[in-house]
Amino acid sequence: MGDYQKLPLPKFPYHLKIILVKPSIEGNLGAIARNMLNFGFNELHLVSPELTIGEEARKRAKHAKTVLEGIKTHTNLEEATKDCSLVIGTSGKREFGEKTITRHFLTPDEISERIYTNNGKIALVFGPEGQGLSQKELISCDLLTSIPTWEGYPIMNLSHSVSVILYELYKFHLLNKDEEDPSIITSSISIERNLDPKIRQLLRTQLKELEESLPWPESRKHSIAKTFVRTILRGNPTDLEVQQMLGVLIDSTTAIQYVNDNENWKRNRKRRVE
Repeated sequence: MGDYQKLPLPKFPYHLKIILVKPSIEGNLGAIARNMLNFGFNELHLVSPELTIGEEARKRAKHAKTVLEGIKTHTNLEEATKDCSLVIGTSGKREFGEKTITRHFLTPDEISERIYTNNGKIALVFGPEGQGLSQKELISCDLLTSIPTWEGYPIMNLSHSVSVILYELYKFHLLNKDEEDPSIITSSISIERNLDPKIRQLLRTQLKELEESLPWPESRKHSIAKTFVRTILRGNPTDLEVQQMLGVLIDSTTAIQYVNDNENWKRNRKRRVE
């Protein structure tokens, strides 16, 4: 796990193409290819590139060399976007004040939500390193997005910008996919945690049993179970995590009951929550 696996790409409802306008740093190109495949995208287009795709790009791309091999090149942005139903421009240069004319930006998470019902081809356009998209190129885009960064140093590296925006697109897909996606095979990194109601009730039951078994005065053990429930659930645990806690709680309760010489418990209890 953690390395490249031959899985199908995610089933996004839209078709996304990444467009780089006049890219000039070969290492960035390789890093972008890797970033794209990290989040399940593989269509990369270049407009008037000022570089060649050499060993440095392939080295930075790692297992995403197929993205580099599939690159398509265009002479201008209009040609690169002629088959798209929506064109999204990106920029770190923002305008302020009441008379903002061109740069009306949405955040990447807002873009992720806006485009999710679009089943057409969408272009996500990035400008040259050190310059960004020109005013004319921004005007030709339908929507604009900008990554919220500190205004003291707002401009990110090109490959980092691509990574942040694609992360938001992929995260939104994980949360909102309508059907089983064969590209998603693990729940080890879950961004959606809904505790099974049955497991929640088992947790409350077992904590109550532990509370009742404690050899303490009633006044001292009052609300122990409630306090534990609130503390545990505040951490937003997964079903598996709570199940593991239940095992510890059951064994702890069993140990206390044996110390208390509770014959009824010994006779009837079977190391499970009832």
